[in-house]
Amino acid sequence: MHYQQGSQREQVFMTSLEQLVAEDSFARIIDLFVDAMPIEELGFKHAKLNKEGNTPYHPRDIFKLLLYAYRNGFRSSSKIAKACLINVEVMWLMKGMRPSARTVNYFRSQNTKAIESANRHFVKLLKQWKLVDGKTIAVDGTKVRGQNSYKNNFNAKKVQRHIDYLDKKMGDYLNQETSINQNLKGKKKVEALKTLHDKMDNLVSREQRFEDIQDQCTESQDGQVSLTDPDAKAVILHRNIVHVGYNIQTTVDSQNNMIIDQFCGGITDRNDLGIAVKRTQSIIDKKQFDLLADGGYHNGAEIAYVERLGVKPFISPPRKRLQKQEGYNKQDFIFNKSDNTYICPQGNTMTPLLKFKRGVKRRYTVTRYATDQCSSCPVRNICTNNKLGRFIERPSHQDHVDRNTNRITKNKDYYRRRQAIVEHPFGTLKRQWHMDHTLLHGKENVITEYRIAALAYNLCRSLSILGGDELIARLKALILTIFDSFYTQILHRSLQLRFIDIQIIKHHIYSRSQNA
Repeated sequence: MHYQQGSQREQVFMTSLEQLVAEDSFARIIDLFVDAMPIEELGFKHAKLNKEGNTPYHPRDIFKLLLYAYRNGFRSSSKIAKACLINVEVMWLMKGMRPSARTVNYFRSQNTKAIESANRHFVKLLKQWKLVDGKTIAVDGTKVRGQNSYKNNFNAKKVQRHIDYLDKKMGDYLNQETSINQNLKGKKKVEALKTLHDKMDNLVSREQRFEDIQDQCTESQDGQVSLTDPDAKAVILHRNIVHVGYNIQTTVDSQNNMIIDQFCGGITDRNDLGIAVKRTQSIIDKKQFDLLADGGYHNGAEIAYVERLGVKPFISPPRKRLQKQEGYNKQDFIFNKSDNTYICPQGNTMTPLLKFKRGVKRRYTVTRYATDQCSSCPVRNICTNNKLGRFIERPSHQDHVDRNTNRITKNKDYYRRRQAIVEHPFGTLKRQWHMDHTLLHGKENVITEYRIAALAYNLCRSLSILGGDELIARLKALILTIFDSFYTQILHRSLQLRFIDIQIIKHHIYSRSQNA
């Protein structure tokens, strides 16, 4: 039987990297895309020039490398550096250069703000291209695992369990010490006591460590401390499974499911609505739009805040609790807005009794309503067990909450679009690109990882929507805008922009930026 044999490994081929990379390769899109970005204006930093050693890599080249790596599912700096040796497309993209893992990691950590600016710049560009309209925005959070084990995450309750265990262990050691003193003598006694005292000293140092952690938990805003990555927190991933990581908040435009923004939120989504709206408004330069979010964001103070910002929220209201067989719920009390009173189910008028403040991040006023008719009410026993009678509390943002509930009730089909809009990027990033965990420590570095992926994701979406030829034409047109007038005039003389022209001028840009 005959088999394919292949070529001899010693055979020399007269080929170039340009011939080995397909014309429709995504590497070519990344190459043009980064060349079309105003890298210096966005704040990308050059490495510091030293008197000795190699000259630094251009920020454009390392940024291209990162975009390609995240798009293809490898994010480790060592794997990225290795790809420069074994991946033909990466060799072409880097023009044969081989940055080390340390160089890649240094660039990623030193350009967090610039990468955020690059995302904002591209979203604004997508808006110019009519791929983002900003009419309907969906927001959601996704939990990702951090580089911190659950064992190295503590709260006050967990620390106290450790301290109680050590105290019990110390009691056992003290009993052993008494037994040794009573039953052993001479050299055996000395050796046994020495071994036991070493164990007791170890317990004392461990208990002191946990007491220090307990103090840190008390001082922490969220009551927990992570030892490996201090910014990582215990979050519920799914089905009450807790892991230590981050809550990545993502806002997505409904027109083409483009990612508008990403940031690290709190342990839950409850207090992140206002932040998401403010950031989105600044990026798309638009104050009014519809905002879709799930029930995890339902917070009256946040709903009122985003409405005051000009946004129309569609936040799923919390599920109603099952009605008791006897008694009255708050919904059974009718609010009379004209005279600021409640009418109870028995027809009695409940007037404002007192006002007080509530809330931490966004404080609001709560008015408590009551009536003096409770003492003689025939159904008091099924209405309340409070000796002072039944009262109703109405927060100052209740009108905003009611409007939101009415919008959801009247526009159920519209609200159902939320999941299809915002879950689209999550499926791509977490399932296909393996972004269900982070490789870095600290909020800034973690969110930078996801912003690089978001930029690559939006570029992929643009390619799918516009097609390769149209996207390349638009990127080449953008490259023209960063040349000086002399080169622009030369290019406009030709009837067609050729690939060789792009390469010549790219070399000119690199030379100018490195000499600057």
